[in-house]
Amino acid sequence: MHPYTQALLSAIPVPDPEVELRRKRIILEGDVPSPVNPPSGCNFHPRCWKAQAICREVIPVLEEKQSNHYAACHFPG
Repeated sequence: MHPYTQALLSAIPVPDPEVELRRKRIILEGDVPSPVNPPSGCNFHPRCWKAQAICREVIPVLEEKQSNHYAACHFPG
């Protein structure tokens, strides 16, 4: 449900060449944040296409967003 997980899953090749040509991959833009000096709020917000002001300020809590689906994200799904 987390946007980073969605991007990772979109990178998995599909064995059917016709489906592979039609599917949409999520390409992350920007640089990977420094592990020594991580950004404030959500560590993923500099590369997230869903990021909003709250993502830059508040670290999201890992919580169940759907039955047996957990994410530390303000805007999962």
